[in-house]
Amino acid sequence: MASSGINKIGIIGAGRMGTDIFNFLIGFDYEIAWICLDETETVALQQSFEKKIKRLHKCGLIDDQQLITKLNSVVINHQVKSLDSCELVIECIWEDIAKKQQMYRGIIPVLTNDCILASNSSSFLPSQLIPAPAFNARFIGLHFFYPVKLKNIVELIKTGQTSAETIEKINGFCKTTNKKQLLQDEKHAFWLNRLFLEVQNEAFQIFDEGVMSYEQIDTIVAEYLFPEGIFKFFDQVGNDVMLQSIKNYTSGNRKTYQVMLDKLEELCSKNMLGLKTKAGFYSYHDESAVNATKSVHVKDEYYFMVLERLKRAYIGKAQQLINDGACDRETLEYAAKEYMNTDKGPFAIARALLNT
Repeated sequence: MASSGINKIGIIGAGRMGTDIFNFLIGFDYEIAWICLDETETVALQQSFEKKIKRLHKCGLIDDQQLITKLNSVVINHQVKSLDSCELVIECIWEDIAKKQQMYRGIIPVLTNDCILASNSSSFLPSQLIPAPAFNARFIGLHFFYPVKLKNIVELIKTGQTSAETIEKINGFCKTTNKKQLLQDEKHAFWLNRLFLEVQNEAFQIFDEGVMSYEQIDTIVAEYLFPEGIFKFFDQVGNDVMLQSIKNYTSGNRKTYQVMLDKLEELCSKNMLGLKTKAGFYSYHDESAVNATKSVHVKDEYYFMVLERLKRAYIGKAQQLINDGACDRETLEYAAKEYMNTDKGPFAIARALLNT
């Protein structure tokens, strides 16, 4: 790890993203301290880790020495003192700014003077989370996408005070872990999520107008835009997580997104959070129905009208991001395809429209 100067990494949080980042990073030669906020989780997580590593050994994927090294290089507990020699600490807890700030303040006393603090937040700016002036130069957004192993992109979000040394070390970390960095300043932070927010919002507007059902809209989206659809994607991420993130993105312009926010509030009030509660936009109690959708009966004028609106929302926001200087065209096209696991980005779709 000498190329980046990062040898030991701390991960805070044992939710979906914290767990996924941990499982990804144990594939590299880092020392890792995984800190769980809930002490009761640690035994099960330790057992799961040991079982996984021993299975790799049994299958011949790692040798005896690698087995010993892996088992000795990972610590899983709830004690923040385990972070004392980390060069990088990645926070992955719930999108609650007060809880994040409290957590950061709690770990400051055990960190070294050169440790970099990074947040995996998908909606809070790094400058909102910096716990003390001493970390102004050593704080950065490091937003992975789920599932981490399969998404070859990560957003790096710098503040006006993030040092060049910090950025260089995180760039080295990304190269070591084979992630393409999408370096952003806070003005253009989370531009990839904001791109898809416009398509998502348009889908909610279409449903609210009574033109089509959730299932029918997802059928069109899955056929032409994104494999998972819009509403299934929300269920997979978690409607509570999506609600909190969208609130953060749209704090200055709630009216435009009110239909979407109202629906998510309604679902969350009923504990219909998606896959994790087996109910959301879809029901997951009946396994045979999980992948079922009510297809569009015929490709009539409504079908093509809806498809046109969704494409226009996608392409229009993509062009706006380019015009605003958030990123270049090539990067946006690549990131959009990588994030949504599709073979066409917005500009490829735009070219296809011109040829029809």
